[in-house]
Amino acid sequence: MSELAELPPNDDSAAWKEKLLDYYRQNAPTKIRMVNDAMMTKYAGKYDSLYGNLIKKYGPLGQPTAAAARPSISAPGGGAKKSIGDFHSNFVTLVTKATPSLPPRSYTSVVEGKASDASNGLETSTFTVCARVRPLLPPEEGQGGEMFAAVVAGDRVEETKTSPYTEQMLLCTPKVSIMGKPKLEESKFDFDYVFGADSNNEDIYKLTCMPLLKRALDGQVGVVFAYGQTGSGKTHTMNGIMDELIGSNLFSNETEVSFSFLEILGSDIKDCLEPVDKPVAIGEALDGRILTRNLSNHVCANPEALSVLVEKAKSMRSTAATSRNDTSSRSHGCGILTIKDVETEIEGKLYIIDLAGSERAADSKNHDKVRMAETKAINTSLSALKECIRARTMASQPGNGGIHVPYRRSKLTLLMKDVFDIGCTRLCSTVVITACSPLAMDISHTASTLKYSAPLRVAMQGLAGKKLQRDELDPALWSADQTLEYLKKTHPNLPSPETFLGSLPGVHLCALPEKEFYTRTKNCGGTVEVAKEVYLAIWSLISDAKTRKRRPDGSIITAEDEEKERLQLIKDKEEKARVWAEREKHLKS
Repeated sequence: MSELAELPPNDDSAAWKEKLLDYYRQNAPTKIRMVNDAMMTKYAGKYDSLYGNLIKKYGPLGQPTAAAARPSISAPGGGAKKSIGDFHSNFVTLVTKATPSLPPRSYTSVVEGKASDASNGLETSTFTVCARVRPLLPPEEGQGGEMFAAVVAGDRVEETKTSPYTEQMLLCTPKVSIMGKPKLEESKFDFDYVFGADSNNEDIYKLTCMPLLKRALDGQVGVVFAYGQTGSGKTHTMNGIMDELIGSNLFSNETEVSFSFLEILGSDIKDCLEPVDKPVAIGEALDGRILTRNLSNHVCANPEALSVLVEKAKSMRSTAATSRNDTSSRSHGCGILTIKDVETEIEGKLYIIDLAGSERAADSKNHDKVRMAETKAINTSLSALKECIRARTMASQPGNGGIHVPYRRSKLTLLMKDVFDIGCTRLCSTVVITACSPLAMDISHTASTLKYSAPLRVAMQGLAGKKLQRDELDPALWSADQTLEYLKKTHPNLPSPETFLGSLPGVHLCALPEKEFYTRTKNCGGTVEVAKEVYLAIWSLISDAKTRKRRPDGSIITAEDEEKERLQLIKDKEEKARVWAEREKHLKS
């Protein structure tokens, strides 16, 4: 009873929340998620009564009873039931043994490798799928129960002729056997990169984001976004990337840098740098350009100015407490860096997107109606994003150009139209970072997270071993001589095609940023208008090649073939009508 006498006053909800969290950590760690806003509201004014009932059920503070353990499998002979938490130290040892020892990784970027791959024509929009598992946080260390790391970086598989370089995330699901012994069920998920608990934001930036910055500096598009369970480290990762960008080679006399930041929750969009009464609107112009209204754009003269804006944007994000995270991001935060070339005025874009934390039904069961609607909006937009990535990667494969990419389904994917529109006239590179909690108590949610993101990479492996007829109209497959012949024949206004092209084959010409077309045209005595004409003509051919129809065997369906098939269909339809007319005549007679 002395313990009850030392309790905080019933009107001090903050003190009671700390008291309850401490009690659950010591007596029932597997149920600590029950301490949430819904519980504190429900028992307001009667926390002492709640605490007394907890002592009856789970024992005095620091002296947990058997009821605190989650029932599992009975020990042989009908002994006391054992839970995963009872074998905490055993599972720590098993996970340590299962964790592979990995050599230092070379800093050869998979992102750049995908962008330069032209084995099936120029890939205009590439996706690199990564995963990161955070370390245990100080409040989680030494807690016992299911508070141990069960998600670790797995093996690295070198590239072969039939499969790309792969890194694996190892999921060690703890189980108690029917004999009452601890065991692990291992699952492996393939990614382009996997960053373990010992990784840092600098490692992630060097391998995944430096190539994206190069894209933006070249007048193209780079996108990085983090997805995962609330509390898995998404915001920490994206904030770290922003900090690395501020200290990069972003600023020079040749570029003008500007920054915007918005957050999206369902159809509601707001500016985090200059909040106004009017909401931000994202729409599509008649010429296909994406327009944003009521969104402020701030020119940054130096890293210090950008840093001030980034810190302001971080502080303005919408957060709320969940069962897994007291400051969970409840909206998609999108930072937009616009880098304009001073001479040509060509703008490149770099999107840094921190997606809202995903939640399972079990995590949201205590939400009110507003929070449930919020969770539904988050999960709907995440589903739309996944569908767009899968559709876009499938559409980029030869013969699949007719696949619809539903990027207009959500405001987030509409904003990223350049990434998903197969007719986009500049190169785009996207990096997906899947953030994972290492805790055994979160293992089911982590498995769902990995099952969501790993297939995004699998969708890009569908061409292995498929033989395709060479597309002679695809400029990415032309030799230097073929490319020169095209320029001479099609662009008589280009003063010196030889000087413009040099010794570049078609694929290298196609991969050049737009501002390089301007520079080369200028060097051979041409005008800006001619440079624009050549650039758009090349990209029209690239787009046509991507949407070219093919048969299942990989052969190309030409316009003549389509006309023949159309006439044959008409002929077959007429023959069918004739046969039915004859049959009808016979039946009447």
